[in-house]
Amino acid sequence: MSRLHRIVSVADDATVVAADIDGSTHQLSLLAYEGEPLQPGNWVVAHSGYALGPADRAEAEAVLAEYRAGTGKDSSGSPN
Repeated sequence: MSRLHRIVSVADDATVVAADIDGSTHQLSLLAYEGEPLQPGNWVVAHSGYALGPADRAEAEAVLAEYRAGTGKDSSGSPN
């Protein structure tokens, strides 16, 4: 299943560190990525450790808001 991730930092030309919507951080490979160069704050769709492509910021933030409303938690896993 693909998930949305927000870029936290760009490690090198092949790897980024990203947080998924529940706040967990992961290293993602850029081997399969197709899109503009990434910067912290950008959103991507990721699957099995690979960033696949960019995600629309407004749509990603809407999904994050739904997640927070549904779980009662913010993206760090803490109660709202």
